[in-house]
Amino acid sequence: MGQLLILALVFFVISTVFSMLGLGGGILYVPILLFAGFTIKQAPAISLILIVATSAAALSTYWRNQKVDWKLALVIDPPTDVMAFVGGYFSAWVPERLLQALLAGVLTVAGILMLTQRLDLAGRVAAIRTRLRWHRQFRDVQYTVHLPLVLTATALIGLLSGMIGITGGIIKLPIMVLLCGVPMDIAVATSTVMVAVTAGSGLIGHALHGAVQWRTGLTLALAALAGGLLGSHISISTDKRRLKRGFGVVVLLVAVRLLLQLRS
Repeated sequence: MGQLLILALVFFVISTVFSMLGLGGGILYVPILLFAGFTIKQAPAISLILIVATSAAALSTYWRNQKVDWKLALVIDPPTDVMAFVGGYFSAWVPERLLQALLAGVLTVAGILMLTQRLDLAGRVAAIRTRLRWHRQFRDVQYTVHLPLVLTATALIGLLSGMIGITGGIIKLPIMVLLCGVPMDIAVATSTVMVAVTAGSGLIGHALHGAVQWRTGLTLALAALAGGLLGSHISISTDKRRLKRGFGVVVLLVAVRLLLQLRS
């Protein structure tokens, strides 16, 4: 009981921070669960329950505040999910260390760009001539989605993330912000939708095998639910530039973690 309470407090903090950035927190949930004594077969399913709870709580707040661009999510999410499945299937044939190095490189560049406020990468992408540009009007903002570039990027990153098991949210958000020019608050809310769908799908897969510790997962999910509600409320009132810088720091930390794994 004491260990469960400690885990609940830790996951409350994690879900609060990650829901502010439109992420599920799985990149920390699984390692912490393993450290607490859960097996590699038990931890992922519990983590998915927590991600669903965190994302659902945050999504309720973002939805009420009309921050979710549902159409954008429907366009850019499927290529990532499909290629993540392909990547997972073919992962046995590709050296994992090479994939980790590639993904770490991509995340490092994305993190640096998120921290660089003066570089208008989205404006340069929007200037590239193509008939397949989607000029999106959402509420009082406009942004341009270069469909060939964005869909190719989401597909390739989905392939990499599927092969080494990294959540797609940490990739999709910088794609929305850097390549499409989506305001950070809308990108965070829209990312939350995609994270929730992906986690829910994964949880169903685990449940079909009966490998889910529902009592433990649902108990910890209460803490994640509370953190998701708190984090999303904080995010709504947080300056967009601070959110962008905060996400840039998180992305760089994930890249460092991947690089450290390569050395071990």
